[in-house]
Amino acid sequence: SRALAIAQQLKQLDATMYGAFWCSHCYDQKQSLGKEAFSRYITYVECSKDGVNSQTKLCKEKDVPGYPTWEIGGEFYPGEQELDELEEIISTSSSISSSSGRQ
Repeated sequence: SRALAIAQQLKQLDATMYGAFWCSHCYDQKQSLGKEAFSRYITYVECSKDGVNSQTKLCKEKDVPGYPTWEIGGEFYPGEQELDELEEIISTSSSISSSSGRQ
């Protein structure tokens, strides 16, 4: 599926989604990509101290501005991202990472 293809590309860019269990936009974001995408490819970090496997300290260290926030290729993208937007971020990040390796 398109969502899984995007998830695989996000994994290659070391993407992380920061969120909170009570956040409706985080839930919607997970739904748009699907359970399999998160179980197989995408790192999800729970920022709420009451959440399962909470990593509040990491979220504070990263200065996560709100939920959800994506970290893709070392850049932060706050807010829920549509599949089109994620594809755009992937293509931009991929071209940056591949061109930075050249002399």
